[in-house]
Amino acid sequence: MDKMLDDIYSVVPLFHRTLLRVENPGHNPNSSDFKVLGILMRHGPLPMSRIGEWLGISKPNMTSVIDRLIIEGWVERRQDQKDRRIIEVGLTPQGKMYVEDRWREARESARNKLSTLSEAERKTLYASLENVRVILSKLNEMKKQ
Repeated sequence: MDKMLDDIYSVVPLFHRTLLRVENPGHNPNSSDFKVLGILMRHGPLPMSRIGEWLGISKPNMTSVIDRLIIEGWVERRQDQKDRRIIEVGLTPQGKMYVEDRWREARESARNKLSTLSEAERKTLYASLENVRVILSKLNEMKKQ
């Protein structure tokens, strides 16, 4: 079990450095900024506290992240339609375009890196990732119960 945990903790940063990091990006926000943008892209407007819970970022730190993203014009604060006491954070049209552009850059960069592998290596990597996805999804479902 300890060896597996060591592998998990070493694979995640290696995966990021090797595949997900874009070479010579047009613009590179810090990690927490981009994580917030990605969550908003996937889930739509959310309360700041919910985003912070998912990312493990405290409320004061979330406020500074959101303020930075507002200054860039990528997100805005909005009142919740169902409960006006709740303030949500949502992507602006400019923010949505920004995330889509960065996602395209990242996919193209990863595609170029993966193209250097043999067909057999790509199939092995795909099967391995699919297995990890299935197992993590199962663990996530168990956590919800």
